Amino acid sequence: MQAAVLIEPGKIEIREAPTPSPRKGEVLVRILEAGICGTDYACYMGNLTTIYPIIPGHEAVGEIAALGKGVEGVRVGERVTIQPNFPCTACPVCRSGHENVCPDKVRLGLDVDGVFAQYVCVPRPYVWPLPDGLSVPVAALAEPLCVALHAFRKNPPAPDERVLVYGAGVIGLLLVRLAVLSKARVAAVDIAEQRLAIAKELGADTIYLTFPELERDAGSFSILYDTSGAADAFSNIVNVAAPGGSIVLTGLPHRDFPLPTSTIVRKELTIRGSMIYRDEFPAALNLLKGGEMKTDLLITETYPLEMLSRALEDFRAPDRVKTLIRIP
Repeated sequence: MQAAVLIEPGKIEIREAPTPSPRKGEVLVRILEAGICGTDYACYMGNLTTIYPIIPGHEAVGEIAALGKGVEGVRVGERVTIQPNFPCTACPVCRSGHENVCPDKVRLGLDVDGVFAQYVCVPRPYVWPLPDGLSVPVAALAEPLCVALHAFRKNPPAPDERVLVYGAGVIGLLLVRLAVLSKARVAAVDIAEQRLAIAKELGADTIYLTFPELERDAGSFSILYDTSGAADAFSNIVNVAAPGGSIVLTGLPHRDFPLPTSTIVRKELTIRGSMIYRDEFPAALNLLKGGEMKTDLLITETYPLEMLSRALEDFRAPDRVKTLIRIP
C-alpha cells in the first residue's frame, strides 16, 4: 500500500508499505479521507513522544476492506469512521467507566501506525458505520466533534446563559456551534480574525481579538471552555469568569503554568478537565447527519496524500481550520 511515513521530526516520505492483515476481532479499513489535528502537527514537529518510523494520523473515514476472524455487525464495503484510541478495557480506570483516560490505551498514529495510508487495522468496537446520507468529508469531522461534545457535556449551558470559548480552532468552533444550538449567548476569543469571522457565522454574538477587549466583559461568563492550551489562557479565563462559574479545559499546554488559586477560591469556581471522548460517536454522527453543525465553514482545504508535509507545515496558518487529506 501507499503510506506517508514519518521518518524523523519534520521528515515525511511517501513510500510503499506492507498492507496490514486484520487479526482476530479486527477490521481492515481502506482510508478515504483523513483529517489533520494538533496532535499530528506536534508529532511532526517532534513535540510528542512516538516511535520512528511511524505512519501518523488518527482522524479518518474509510470503508471496510476485510474482516478478521470473529468480527460481526459490520460488512465489507460499509463506510465507517474510526475511534482512534483503544483502551485496555481491563484496568481499574477502564472498569470505573473512564476508558478515555486509560493509562495503557493504544493511540493510532502515535503508538501504532495510523491513517495517513491506504489501509489500517482497527479493533471492531472502534469503527462506527456512517448513517445513510452522511458524506465522507463531513464524516471526517466526527472525531473532533466527539472531543467537543465530551467537553460540552461536562457542563452544558442553559438557554441565554453566557458562554465563552477561548480559542477558535476546530474544537473551539465546534463548541461555539454546540453552545449556539443550545440557545446560549456565546462569545469567542482568538488571535486570528479569520477564525473569529467563522465563529460569528456559526452564531457567536460576541468576538474578542485581544484580552483587553475581553476584560471589559469580565465577570459575565458562567461557563468557559478553553481549547487553546496557551500558557496564559487559564489565568485569563479565571480572571473573566463569573463568580460560581465553571471552566472546562480541553487544551493541552506544552508546559504547566501557575495556578491563580486565590481567585479560584474567592470566586468559588469549578474546574474540569476534558480528555478526548467516551461514548460520543453515535451522537456526533447524528449531529453531522442533521446538518446543523455548518461543517462547510470548517473544512478549509483538502490535499492529496503526497502533499501531507506541506499541509503540516501550513498547520499554523491563521486562515486554516480543518485540513483533510485525500487518500488514493
